[in-house]
Formats: sequence, structure tokens, C-alpha cells
Amino acid sequence: MTIPALMTERLRLRAPQAEDFAVYQTFFADAVGSGNYGGPLRPDQAFRVLATDIGHWALRGFGKWIIVRRDTDQAIGGCGLSHPRGWPSAELTWWLLPDQRGVGFATEASKAVIAFAYQTLGWPIVETHMRDENKAARRLAERLGGSITRRAQFPDGVTRDVYALPREKDARATAADPKPVAGL
Repeated sequence: MTIPALMTERLRLRAPQAEDFAVYQTFFADAVGSGNYGGPLRPDQAFRVLATDIGHWALRGFGKWIIVRRDTDQAIGGCGLSHPRGWPSAELTWWLLPDQRGVGFATEASKAVIAFAYQTLGWPIVETHMRDENKAARRLAERLGGSITRRAQFPDGVTRDVYALPREKDARATAADPKPVAGL
């Protein structure tokens, strides 16, 4: 399967690969940042997350990309679409290394992925969900123009708000409106 790359003003989203283990290991060692993703994790557990992200593309035809800064060619996190077996719906998800947060990278990458889901995959709706205590994720969903459509209990026993995320034309305007380019 060929995983398309997406390009934004400051970022390139590319297929995850074995060489990305270091960025996974760094992220999942950070208890604060990875706490909402099951962390902190040991290196062997972080490797399994990377393997899952790579395999998700083959099993579902969509998945997570590695976020790379175009100015430095540094891998700084991940963003994409996930639908684990048994979960009620697919979701937009993202994560960033601690020193890359707070400058709009998650918003920029998420907009590109949302556009990909609507335009390339033809999804009728893109959703995201988070634990109640994940205030940063809630703020990002709202910046993306998301609105709560339901509250649902997930297979892990946690009840979460589910946000519907609009197509770019319906989202609130931001200073930078990246446009994804598939296949770069």
C-alpha cells in the first residue's frame, strides 16, 4: 500500500517507518504528554505503538502520519486517523513532542488530515474524542470548529465527548489555512 504524503505551509506528513522509533520513544517517555495515550511507556511498548500505526494503514486503508517540520526535516509527532477494532467510530488523533507544542503544529496537521478524510476518503463525518481531563485536546477540537455531537462510553470503560469536525470551508478561519496535497 502506498501511503500518500500531505504538505502544509510548515509541515510534511509522511508515512511512519521503523526509523521513527526514536520520536515514539521520546514522546512515550514523557508522562505528561503521553498520559492521554496510555503512557508513559517502556521503549518496547513504544515500538509496539509504532508497529500498530504502520499496520493500521494496511488493515484499514488509512492511519497516522509522522509530522515533519519542513524547515528542519525533524520528525516532531504524529497525526492521523485511527479506528481500533471494537471502537464505535474512527477518530482524528495527534501527538507532539514536548518542545514542539504551543505553536500551532497540531492545528495545522489536523486541518490537513481532516481535508484528506473528506476529500480523498470521502468520509461523511470526521470525529475526534478525548478524556474529560484532556483540556488541550478539547481546545484543539474547538479551534478546528468541532462541536460535541454525543457522549459515548468506549470499550476501555471511559465515557468521552465526541466532536464532529467540519470540512475546512465550514471551520472557523485561522491565520494559516494549510492546503493538503496528496501524493507528494
